[in-house]
Amino acid sequence: MDNIKPPTYLQWDSDIDSNKERTPRSVREIERVVVNPIRDIQWSFEQMAEPAIPVNAVYNRYHYGDNYELLKVLCAENSRRIDLIYIDPPYMTELDYHSTIGVGSYSDVKHVSREAFKDRWPRGLDSYLDMLYHRIGLMRQLLSKEGSIFVHVDWHVSHYVRVLLDEIFGRDNFVNEIVWCFSGGGNSRKHFHRKHDLIFWYARNQDYIYNPQHRPYTSGTVQRGLTPVKGERYKLHEDGALMQDWWIDINKVLSPTARENLKFPTQKPKELIKRIIASASHPGSLVADFFAGSGTTAEVCNELGRNWIMCDNSRVAMQTTLYRLINSSSAPFSISADKSYLEESTSGHLILKNPVVKKCDNNKYVIDIGIQTYRSQIINKDFNPKNFADYIEFWEVDLDYNGKVFNSHFQVIRDKRRFMEAIALDLRLPMTTIKNYQIAIRVYDIFAHAAMAVAPVNM
Repeated sequence: MDNIKPPTYLQWDSDIDSNKERTPRSVREIERVVVNPIRDIQWSFEQMAEPAIPVNAVYNRYHYGDNYELLKVLCAENSRRIDLIYIDPPYMTELDYHSTIGVGSYSDVKHVSREAFKDRWPRGLDSYLDMLYHRIGLMRQLLSKEGSIFVHVDWHVSHYVRVLLDEIFGRDNFVNEIVWCFSGGGNSRKHFHRKHDLIFWYARNQDYIYNPQHRPYTSGTVQRGLTPVKGERYKLHEDGALMQDWWIDINKVLSPTARENLKFPTQKPKELIKRIIASASHPGSLVADFFAGSGTTAEVCNELGRNWIMCDNSRVAMQTTLYRLINSSSAPFSISADKSYLEESTSGHLILKNPVVKKCDNNKYVIDIGIQTYRSQIINKDFNPKNFADYIEFWEVDLDYNGKVFNSHFQVIRDKRRFMEAIALDLRLPMTTIKNYQIAIRVYDIFAHAAMAVAPVNM
């Protein structure tokens, strides 16, 4: 009896994460976006109607900042419950991740490296697990009675994360361990190439949303059928075979020239997220991703008729998501932030052209607006002021800025290649009412910084 050891428990230092005892920062709405992308490279663009900014609540929401702050606020609001949470958190790789883009004309390309995020932890595994534990605990509180969570990890910490999820959700609420297999480069001679991730699925309760997914039958199964094996009453299902918990039919976003590739280092393919959302939510469900990265979840939710909440504390992640949503003609969404994160993301020197009001037929008016010059806070030694447009990724227009919330009526982006083609710097826009306006323009540059300027218009 003297050799019996006491039971072993997974334990981490609860004092590592100073966030959990801190009063949540004030989270406020800073922008509303009605997506109207303008891709014309000509000097002006005429729009037939002025878009209406929603007056009431917007169903889709992006938060720039610490997801812990947002989670605390959402729990306090006790608002609409979430049917599905998908998160792809850091994997504790102890690496810094960068996004490398090509900027400029096709004949004179400059390569720019932008820091996306750091996956480093001051006290190693303890601080990593502590970060996840408190956040996932709050996520569980936000789930509906039929809700569930999918946690995407890899070999670095998957075994620890599963034990953590057992503690938060209970072992009985474990649903699946999904193995996502993919191909790609690899040249290790010390071990088998690591070519799969794990996705843990846990439900809030036993009665959770599940819509079975199917895969195509193999050619052999189609030729053979089920009748010779199981008898006349068995037939192949018209939707295919039921999905198993190992997925080999979706590869990573590998090609640097693929249309889906937005140059975010941990971007996940749309087909992967689409399968998860289709299986564990309904049309009209609220879906959340609190480590949003490049915004894949938001775009897929738009395509599948789900509402969404996204959050990330990386400037590159936020700007990549905004571009993705504008380019894909997203439904309206709001952007929130706390003051400290908002100040960190704003920089650069923007000068606007003086607006010019012109009267048209039938007593209608148009306003010519544009950007005179822009200089980013981060400029390399080769910067040529004449080529300042090369440093602009996209820009937005608020036709009547109220000084508090930026209402994005129009967004100007390049036609095809995100950083490589000319971008319009002048617009001609209609005004439906006669009054004095405060037109605001916000520029997002290639370094994931933003700047805003306001130009008064006297009608």
